[in-house]
Amino acid sequence: MKDNWVWIGKYLIVIIAALVLGAVLAGLEPFKSATIGTAGIRAGSLVQFIAHSGALAMLWALGYRHSSQLRSMGGRSAALSSTVLALVTLIVVASAYGVLLRFINPFLAPDAKPFVDRIVIESLRSSQWNPALCNGTPVPTDTIFDAGRPDR
Repeated sequence: MKDNWVWIGKYLIVIIAALVLGAVLAGLEPFKSATIGTAGIRAGSLVQFIAHSGALAMLWALGYRHSSQLRSMGGRSAALSSTVLALVTLIVVASAYGVLLRFINPFLAPDAKPFVDRIVIESLRSSQWNPALCNGTPVPTDTIFDAGRPDR
């Protein structure tokens, strides 16, 4: 039983290594001073964006594997599998917003930020982002959005 959970440590080591390596590389002088393209993207911020995105992808992969392992064990732990995946997805999407916003903020017009905020809020509210609610099958959104129409 203990051998079945060793993989969690491996995922955590990769996540921590990505975050530390991204911070170290972004702090080096060549990455601080170098810019990419005409927009003036700092190479250090690009390195941090890639490292944080990779760490978030690995975190989601960890949650997905943990969820599938709970499901395969059966019993009471199988009932937790969809909750674990939903929680990890929520954490990753909310964190990805912060990572993305730090990277695109220099390019974003002040009037476009509420639009980006709204997209993230709606994606978090959507049941299709929540595997616990839809169990892998898409929710028919036409019935959800048309429920308040007077002709129904």
